[in-house]
Amino acid sequence: MSETLRLIRLVVLARVRSAGWVPWLLVAGWLVIAAFQEPLMFRGYGIYLVDDAAATGGLVVLLILLLAERRSPRRYAATANLSLVGAMAILQAVGGYIADQSQVATPFSVRAAGAGSFFLAWAPLSLTLARKLNGGLTCRTVHMILVLTAGLMGSMLAVALRTSPDVYVLTASALAIVGAACWASDRLINS
Repeated sequence: MSETLRLIRLVVLARVRSAGWVPWLLVAGWLVIAAFQEPLMFRGYGIYLVDDAAATGGLVVLLILLLAERRSPRRYAATANLSLVGAMAILQAVGGYIADQSQVATPFSVRAAGAGSFFLAWAPLSLTLARKLNGGLTCRTVHMILVLTAGLMGSMLAVALRTSPDVYVLTASALAIVGAACWASDRLINS
């Protein structure tokens, strides 16, 4: 167990180091600009620019981290990608909290729900990116179509989870994660 956690930590650390510090600075600047541009009248209508900017910036950094270092151990690629999504969900919630300096503070439950919806929306994309390509042109084409589909589905789920997270949206998220996990595991395909 400790070897598994050590290997996952090394994969995540390699991706963070290979991405560099520029994405983090851009997201911090993005949050500061959103915090200074947000008029407080928007909050009466349920529009939180800082939280939306944190979610968008977190997604950009997540994509950079997922695509930064492609050489990862095959067994732990899915777990490392899911841990990156979880870490970015927590970081975008904390970043939104730090950047939000208004008098009308967003409740902690809203930020925790935002972190959970971020994880549920983008976990399928991270799982589809965890699969190694072992074939020719047809396999790569199918893989790219599935990655693009997972990205499109993630964007739709992110909007649905932030606006009205009902049972159907949560079921769709769970089914998307299960489908992406089946694609990421080679056991079902190669058996």
